[in-house]
Amino acid sequence: MIRIEQDILGARVLPAHAYYGIQTLRTVENCPRAAVPVHIELIMGVAIIKKAAAKAHLDLGTLPERIGNRIVKAADEVMIGKHAEDFIVNICQDITGDALNMNMNEVLANRALEFMLEDKGNYSLIDPIRHVNLDQTADGVISSALRIAAHRLSQTLIRSIDQLIGCLLAQYKRADPPAEPENLQLGTPAWLGGQYADSARCLQDDLKRLIAAASLLPADFLGAEHIVPAPNASAEFTAKIGTYLLEITQISDYDYGFNDGINTVKSSDMFVQLSSALKHCAMSLSKLCSDIRLAVSQQTAPSKPDLNTNTELRAAEALQQIAFQAVGLDHSLFLAAETGMVDRNAVPPLIVHNLLESLKLLNTGIESFTLSLTEKTDSVYQLPAI
Repeated sequence: MIRIEQDILGARVLPAHAYYGIQTLRTVENCPRAAVPVHIELIMGVAIIKKAAAKAHLDLGTLPERIGNRIVKAADEVMIGKHAEDFIVNICQDITGDALNMNMNEVLANRALEFMLEDKGNYSLIDPIRHVNLDQTADGVISSALRIAAHRLSQTLIRSIDQLIGCLLAQYKRADPPAEPENLQLGTPAWLGGQYADSARCLQDDLKRLIAAASLLPADFLGAEHIVPAPNASAEFTAKIGTYLLEITQISDYDYGFNDGINTVKSSDMFVQLSSALKHCAMSLSKLCSDIRLAVSQQTAPSKPDLNTNTELRAAEALQQIAFQAVGLDHSLFLAAETGMVDRNAVPPLIVHNLLESLKLLNTGIESFTLSLTEKTDSVYQLPAI
């Protein structure tokens, strides 16, 4: 089944089930496509902002209650991963963020219309721009959504690295290193245990760097200076959307020291710092993986690696490939940040994609590798509580 929507350029046919609308369809058709879909975490971040904006306008009476409540309900669904198939724009073609922002506006408007038992595309009742996008700018929405998504993924990665450090130290104790480590034979279990301890210390330093970089992310959208609202938005709306973002994301302004209202880090610099922290972590992980591969290669021919060693080796090889990828993503992200954008308020799409990709890849690789280590850890060495 189909439905027909119309804009100033004419009418277009859309699938009846689709929540995206005519503007999203035109963008997809008119821009070159590359196989780089938008990260679901970024989509969820945009939905969080739309929900906060709708709630702020409901409080101010600038959005009809019947409409605002349904926009909030639609945003709640997207925030938990629903309707992902309706976000059909491509991150590389979305230079200014307009495409993803409009895609979200149309999805929320059409889902809200459905809640009201109205036909999708009936924008005279709920308009994607006048209602869903009220007092917002596309570059502000995408930039804030990136901070939200990156902050959430950073917290997950921080927990994963912390768990890996505990596991590496447990393996070091299990290896029972001798009193004179300088006499260790290359590739022996005791030698590898020492490498585990060294890696744990390096990762502890990397973790501090990562925590410091991640703590900068919420400052702009939760501090005194909000970047979501349009220039002509009221001060009341600006204050309320910041309050609702705090409530929805559950990030404490006290924990991150926002009360001074000062943020001296530029947007692109903030993302570069976080990516650099990820690169340092990736290099430490690569060194650890090389040590494991070296230890296995030093085993004598008749000696076959046991099942756990094989599992650990495969996980190490996979993690090292991910580490290489994270280093490469950081390099291209740095180039994109250095080049910048004509619109200084916009975030280059390569930064958006690479930052979220590195965070997800590293977390997946670390979790898999940590699992391979826990399979060979004696029960006496329990992982520390997170």
